Amino acid sequence: MDPQTDTRIAEICTLLEAGAPVGWNRVTLDVWANVTAYELASSAKDAEGRFAGEVRLAEMTKRLQDLREQMYEENRGAWLSARFVLHREAEPEVTFNYDENPRWSPELHPMMFVRDLEAFPRADEYVPEWLREMVERGL
Repeated sequence: MDPQTDTRIAEICTLLEAGAPVGWNRVTLDVWANVTAYELASSAKDAEGRFAGEVRLAEMTKRLQDLREQMYEENRGAWLSARFVLHREAEPEVTFNYDENPRWSPELHPMMFVRDLEAFPRADEYVPEWLREMVERGL
């Protein structure tokens, strides 16, 4: 990744940590991303693995939108989902999914995938079968 991307990821992790409840040991943020919608789910656990409280996600969606735009790769497209995992006193674990069906719940209307592909085009070889089918349904 380039330094700007690393900086933006670090900003998101800092916001996530700042929004974590007192006593957290592990915080997870799952992101489902589409040009027309974002879904965020977070959890915080204490050292014993129990629920530690709610995670505040203020300002998170805009930062994630910016990150997705920044990480867009010509031909490959944009990531469809992401996971941020923070462990107290350890490096964050961040993963991005470009190919697997992110499994929105509730499921997005197929037209939303058409719009996403228009905004973040992919070369034919980078369009997974599930996405191709979804776009065909949307058209």
